[in-house]
Amino acid sequence: MGLLIFPELIYQLLFWVVESFQAGGLPILFVAMILQALAIPIPSEFVLICGGAAFGLLSGWLVGALGSVVAAFISFYISRKGGRSVAIRFVGERGIEFADNWFNHWGVWAVLLGRIAPFIPFDVISYSAGLTQMKSRSFMIPTVIGTLPRALFYAFLGDCFSVTLTELIQYYPEVPPELEGTMFMFNIILFTIVIVMASILIVYWFVTRRYAARKETKSI
Repeated sequence: MGLLIFPELIYQLLFWVVESFQAGGLPILFVAMILQALAIPIPSEFVLICGGAAFGLLSGWLVGALGSVVAAFISFYISRKGGRSVAIRFVGERGIEFADNWFNHWGVWAVLLGRIAPFIPFDVISYSAGLTQMKSRSFMIPTVIGTLPRALFYAFLGDCFSVTLTELIQYYPEVPPELEGTMFMFNIILFTIVIVMASILIVYWFVTRRYAARKETKSI
C-alpha cells in the first residue's frame, strides 16, 4: 500500500530512466539491456517496460529484444570461455545449480522454455547454456524465438501507460487536480507491475531454494 500512498521513490526512478532513454535515444535502451545482464542488478523486465514507455511498442520491443539477444550471447560467450567459476560470479552458485537441473530436465528445449517461463531470469539461462556442450547456433535460435514474445509483453505494458507517464512527468510532483484520476490509475498500474515482478522473483527464489535443499538431501 505504501506505493499507492507515497510512491515518490518509485516515480523518481521510473521518470529518470524514461527521461534518460528519451534523451539518449534508442541506443541507450540497447546498451541498458546489455548492462543489466552483465553489471547492473536490475530486472530486464523493468528496462523493457521503460523502453516501451519511452519509445512506444514497436521500437521499444525490437530494440529491447535485440539488446536482450546480444546480452544473452555475451553471457553465453563469457561462461563458455571463463567456465563455471566465472558464471557463478555473475548469477550465483544457487542460480547455476538450478539451471543445471533445468537443462538436465528439459534437454534441447531448456533454452526456449527458459526464455518463455516468467520466473526464469534471462541471464541464468544464458550463462548456464555456455557451460554445456550446446553450439552457439543451437543457443541463439531458441533465444531469439523465446525473447521476442517476452520482450513484446513488457514493451506493451510500458506503451500502455506512456501517455499517462508523459503527462505526469510534465507536472510531477505538483500534479494538477484534473490529473488526479490519471495519477490514481497510474498508481494501480504501477503497483500491479511491481507485484508481478516481485512475485516472479519470489517464485524463482523459492524454486532455487527447494532444488538446493533437495540436492543436499540426496547427497546425505
